[in-house]
Amino acid sequence: MSSRFEPKVQRLAAALEAGLGAGEAAPVRDELGLSDEAEDRVVARSLVQILAACHLAEAGRAEGPPMPPPGSAEETNEESQLVPADSSLLGRIETGGRDTIVVDELDLTTLLGLVRAGTLRQRRAALRSVGERLDSLSREQARLVVQTLETIRDVEIDEDVARVREKLGGPVGRKARAERERWRRAVTELEEAIDTFWTGEQTVEPISDLPGDERALLLLRARELPDCVVYHVTAVLEGDDGVSSREDRRALLESIRYAGDARLVPSLIALLHSGSSAIVQEAARALRRIDDPRVRPGLRQAYDRNVVEVTRTVLAGALGGHGDKRGLDYVRELLDREDVEVRSAALEALETLGGPEDTERVAALLEDRRLAAQAVTTLARIGDGRALPALRALERRTKVSAMLGAIDEARAAILTRLELRGEEADASVEEEEAGAIQKVEEKRPVTSFGAKVRALRYFLMGQLWIAFGGARPGIARLERAAQLRPEWARPWVAIAMTYARRRLHAKALAAFRRAIEIDRRMIERNPIFVRALAQCFLRRAEQVEREGRRDVARGLLGEVLDLDLRRAPSAVRFELQRRRKALQRAA
Repeated sequence: MSSRFEPKVQRLAAALEAGLGAGEAAPVRDELGLSDEAEDRVVARSLVQILAACHLAEAGRAEGPPMPPPGSAEETNEESQLVPADSSLLGRIETGGRDTIVVDELDLTTLLGLVRAGTLRQRRAALRSVGERLDSLSREQARLVVQTLETIRDVEIDEDVARVREKLGGPVGRKARAERERWRRAVTELEEAIDTFWTGEQTVEPISDLPGDERALLLLRARELPDCVVYHVTAVLEGDDGVSSREDRRALLESIRYAGDARLVPSLIALLHSGSSAIVQEAARALRRIDDPRVRPGLRQAYDRNVVEVTRTVLAGALGGHGDKRGLDYVRELLDREDVEVRSAALEALETLGGPEDTERVAALLEDRRLAAQAVTTLARIGDGRALPALRALERRTKVSAMLGAIDEARAAILTRLELRGEEADASVEEEEAGAIQKVEEKRPVTSFGAKVRALRYFLMGQLWIAFGGARPGIARLERAAQLRPEWARPWVAIAMTYARRRLHAKALAAFRRAIEIDRRMIERNPIFVRALAQCFLRRAEQVEREGRRDVARGLLGEVLDLDLRRAPSAVRFELQRRRKALQRAA
């Protein structure tokens, strides 16, 4: 324990490090105010809570100088960097004060437009307002809310969307409440595991031991996690748990990128000042999405002090997420660099810093297949109509489902943003281009009517066998149905789902691939199928990675991420992308 803590705290830390069984436990109980009959696990928990609080307090003191006093020259300069240049509705949303987003007086249609195309803070505020109005909405308005939320698949606001869905009636609300209940049960199990970890009953850190998508699901809703779980997360991030490796800490840090929990701020700011470049970048990305007044001073200090181009660019983008545009000119200069990593970081930063004047330069990068996906995301955030022709050109020449889905999302965001700004896209050009990009359907084998009837009979019999526990004869009949009707993907999907439920992920992958070859769009458009497919690829990648075959795992993740996974759960999509990046780094 560092000397910056007072002697009493140092004594308690020494007692925790030595273990209660290694020395006299009575003095420790006396200092904590506990009776001699108190169990060791209660004493240990108290020690951990005190030390965690000390670390949080120390990190809070290290976050930099206080905000400048009102009216000072420094304050005036800061305000000049925060005032938006856009005088339209989107630019004047924050007229209620420096840190207040005023949306309560907007009509429902405008609010839903903000949910689709606003900034992160605007989207969160709009969703809160929509949730507060649900009880007073007409049936038609409630239907409009449901339809809009069904199209929102952005992991950044997944928790906020889930909160609104839980308040809805009908099957959408019931499904959302059931998911929340599953999340609560998972949190309860995690609390118990954390308790046994800190009392020494298990040696494996419980969060890193979770499957990737389950960990992502828990941490995407970090703002609702109990304090004990958050304190455990901060302890792992700062290396105080004693067992997590550097790679485990980085994986956890990547998993909280979209958490948005202000309780993480002290630890994340401490990492800004003490971590490696990779750690600083991930901490900055997490801080970018936390709405807290302590964030901007910490990011500003780290930005002014850092000289590594990629890291400084990520810090500039994080500051942009809090309205600070000081890094805009620096980021624009980096778009001309040959280094792909630097240009990719610049595109990421322009998501928060960029404006319509950056559209043409960003759109030019759509020609580079290494940067095209990031450029599409950046153009969606900028929301300028001049990007539409370049997006249409990319759509015509690509065959990758994931890219087509990203282009579709970007086009919808741009058109919504134009509408909020009072502009309008050229509808005739849109229709002409939409017709030009129609994909020619491949000719499929022609099956006779009799063969179709026999295939349907085998399909139904196979489903019945599986329903009553006869997996082997059921799969045999499904395979027979697929042979009789080669253009029909349903039997292969049923086989894949059967294997997936039995955790036979390698066999499920083979069946999913056969189904994708036959009818990829049917699978991509079905939320149940695409969820099972994405989870199956993720589980299999985790298995082969544990076996040391990282190249195979990286190939599996790249294969599934080429599909349109917009209808897969946000946590699964996020973990697929995070794990692929981790494997790419390892390579």
